[in-house]
Amino acid sequence: MGYWAEVKDVLRKGFDIAIEELKTGTETIMHKGKDGISYAQYKKDLFVEHRKLQNLLADLGDLTHDLYKEKKDIYSDETVKDLMNQIIEIEKKCKKIEDEIADL
Repeated sequence: MGYWAEVKDVLRKGFDIAIEELKTGTETIMHKGKDGISYAQYKKDLFVEHRKLQNLLADLGDLTHDLYKEKKDIYSDETVKDLMNQIIEIEKKCKKIEDEIADL
């Protein structure tokens, strides 16, 4: 085998190795990019659910304050029960989103 054929073979192998590394790097970047997008989406969803939770807690506080002033039974009020159920559901959603973020 001639000198230039050997150089050509070495260069070809070097380029093949470089291309394989580039492909591997690109796949890694794409995978991390998808994780980053998922993370941002989960954080947005978590923020929205927290905001809903804050609104429900404020509504619950206002309602219980009004019921207390009127000397009514807070625990038997259907609106309070409904708000509590909504709060529990949103807390479950938040926990699920936090678990998905932790899995990333």
